[in-house]
Amino acid sequence: MGVSPPTLKNTCIKFDIPVPPRGYWAKLQAGKPTRKFALPARAPGMSDEIYLGARYYWQRTPTNEELLGPLGEPPAFAEDISEVRDEIRKIIGKVTVGRVMTLQHRVISRLLAEDEARREKQKTSAYAFSWHKPVFDSPFEQRRLRLLNALFLAVARCGGKPEVRGDQAREISITVHQTRIALSFDRPKVSGRRSDADSSSSGSKSNPLRLAIVGGYEREQERTAWQDGEERPLEQRMSDIAVEIVTAAEASYREGCMRDFEWRGQRKAQLEEELRQRQLELERKERERHEKLAQARIDRLLEEATSLSRAADIRAYVRAVEQAAEREGIVAPADAVATWVHWALSQADRIDPVKNGRFLQGIESDDSSEDRS
Repeated sequence: MGVSPPTLKNTCIKFDIPVPPRGYWAKLQAGKPTRKFALPARAPGMSDEIYLGARYYWQRTPTNEELLGPLGEPPAFAEDISEVRDEIRKIIGKVTVGRVMTLQHRVISRLLAEDEARREKQKTSAYAFSWHKPVFDSPFEQRRLRLLNALFLAVARCGGKPEVRGDQAREISITVHQTRIALSFDRPKVSGRRSDADSSSSGSKSNPLRLAIVGGYEREQERTAWQDGEERPLEQRMSDIAVEIVTAAEASYREGCMRDFEWRGQRKAQLEEELRQRQLELERKERERHEKLAQARIDRLLEEATSLSRAADIRAYVRAVEQAAEREGIVAPADAVATWVHWALSQADRIDPVKNGRFLQGIESDDSSEDRS
């Protein structure tokens, strides 16, 4: 397979594939009884294909030969998405958002450490730059971090790995096994001309938050969203939110499988059409070649007939000269007339396709052309 044993082992762990215990292969080779471990069910968001050595997606693109092979059946999934959601809910359980983050997810710990570094930089800097200002000092941001921390810890139970980027920690995503879900988590968008600076100036915890699963290149499409309401704040909905995010990863994976299957079908049809058009073009060129050969044979035949007619005209001309010389006499030496007659007849023989056998060369040329085709 061209991969090291540690890489293979780590890949098995990554995809929940049971790894044989130490000594398993030695027992198997010695003919001793061994226990076979059944594969667990595919986890939500996990791919059912494993690529070893192909780091980038374009390195895993199927070749044209593979695409032209059997398409197979469309993707099918044993469990309905509602059944998957129920299983996810059992794994995640109840999500509690405490007023103090006694247990911090490593991503949240990193954000707080970066904020502390900004705070120290601000203390030692002679100038107060905006980028040195801590991001998470306000009650609004503190609450936002607590909610994110609870969410990250919850989805980790289903293999979710969060990522937070950007100076204001607004670019959020959670990768559930091999499926990435992008999130938006901030104040609800307001209409009118109120600026972002005005909307973020207040640090009150009463400011509502809106968490959404987003899509699109600019994260402009909201697919599912939750917002603080008068009846239930987000703290009381985090269990449902965590469940839906992991479920969304599974749904996204299934949609991707179907899109890939449809793409393969379309690409297969496109390649088959290209091959058909290429074959038609080859057949057209072959027909043109045969037509040119046939026309060339006819042209050669007419040219040989013309040569034969000219040879006959030359011979008739020679006979006329000879007859005239015998009957009427020609003012020319007899040797000169004989020399001319010999030369003229030799020219007639030279262009006569029957005399010189050139008509047979045409037949041989036709046969060799047919053999090449």
